[in-house]
Order: sequence, then C-alpha cells, then structure tokens
Amino acid sequence: MMKTYGKATAIVVLTFILSGPVLPAHAGEEAKEDKPTVNLSVDVLSQYLWRGYALSSDSAVLQPSATVSYKGFSLNLWGNFDTDEALPNKGARWNETDFTFSYARELFKGFNATVGGIYYSLVNSRYDSVEVFGGVSYAFPWVTVGVTGYREVSHSPGWWVQMDLSKNFPLPCYGLSLDLGASLGYLVLEDSNYSEFHAGQVFGALNIPLGKYFTVSPRVGVSFPLSDGARREIETVSWDGEDTHVFGGIRLSAAF
Repeated sequence: MMKTYGKATAIVVLTFILSGPVLPAHAGEEAKEDKPTVNLSVDVLSQYLWRGYALSSDSAVLQPSATVSYKGFSLNLWGNFDTDEALPNKGARWNETDFTFSYARELFKGFNATVGGIYYSLVNSRYDSVEVFGGVSYAFPWVTVGVTGYREVSHSPGWWVQMDLSKNFPLPCYGLSLDLGASLGYLVLEDSNYSEFHAGQVFGALNIPLGKYFTVSPRVGVSFPLSDGARREIETVSWDGEDTHVFGGIRLSAAF
C-alpha cells in the first residue's frame, strides 16, 4: 500500500496541513535559489495511515524522508519501516519506498501551483504503483487553502482529490511554532465502482528548533471516514479493521 512528507497521507475542520513545496521567486530572492536545498527528516509514529487506511497494526513505524530542491524542482525519497508488521511471520520489515519528482512555481503573490509524479515501490503488493498529480494553493492572511488531484496511471485506475487547510502560528518564546492542519479527500476507484467522500484528517505539530539546522516536532492527530460507504471501505482495507484512527509521534528534521 502507499503513504502523505510524506511522500504523507491521507481528517473537525478546526486545524490545517503542514506542507507546501519551496516556491521560487521574486527577483530579489533569486540568490537564495542559486544553490540546492536539502531537507532530511524521520518520523516515528504510532501507526502508518494513508488516505484514511491504516497500513500497520499494533506497531510503531519509522518513516525517513530526504528531499533535494533547486529552482522549484524537487526530488524526494521516502520510506516506511514497520517495527512489527501485522502479517504472518513477518516481524520488523521495510515495506515501502516512494520516489516523488515535482515542480512548484508561484504564479502570482500568494498563489502557487505544483505538478509531479510518484512511484510507489511496494513489498506487500503484486504490483508497484505510479501516480501523477497537480495542485494549486493560495495563502490567505489567516489560512492557506490547497487542492490537489492525484491520478493512478498503472494497475488500479482511480482518482484522489484532496483539499488542505494549513496555518503556522509563531509562538512568543525560543523560536517555537505550532502547525495546525486539516484535509478532506474524495476517492474514486474505477475497478470497483467506488466513489465517495472518503477520509478526513486533523492534526497539530509543535516545532522546536535545535540550533540553526535541526527541528524536533511532536505531533498528534485523528483520521476518520467522511461517509458510510467510506466507513465500510476503510474498515475492510485497514490492517486493524478500524475506520477511525488516533495517531501520534515525533519528527526530527534538518534543513540545509
């Protein structure tokens, strides 16, 4: 199965998503774009959740990520390591590696567009998977709103359309900040004639800087179905047989 940076993931619409590619580009900022940037992170989470589905059960997961960006282009490598995979005689196992290539651009002040593709290398599936995606976002003074569409183009044709709300709140001490986020997703599975408002998620993360380059971010959230049809679908596919999931964990990240 698949992930959410992650890359996860996958929502009361009180809170808002982390994410957003680095977007170039006013003339005065070009000097900052003359060299690549590197972002490294590892998440330690209570459960692997992807678009409402639980892809682990009763085990922590480790999800490292590495992104190199230059002039709006980004290449990301992401993986999932399950410390006790819920399949017979599996135990601890690396079970997914994702490769994402994207291009992001600020079209005008506050309005950004992104296009790209994702290759999912999946241990527990007969086939790997490929998606292409495109999205737009606008940064209002009080919240950033984004909509992204993903199209599966390999073995299981379908669509995932996700709306995201996000906001970062600087806190008045030690450079701390709070990220709050929410997302709502609509899923179309053409092979099974499934078309539903599928899953939502809300979460929060406290960002604690450690020197110039490092940040540690405890996080917590909940993922839930958005319709009765989605409830049945998520229960059937999720490894733990549940439709609603509360999750938490911590992220260690570095930016250069």
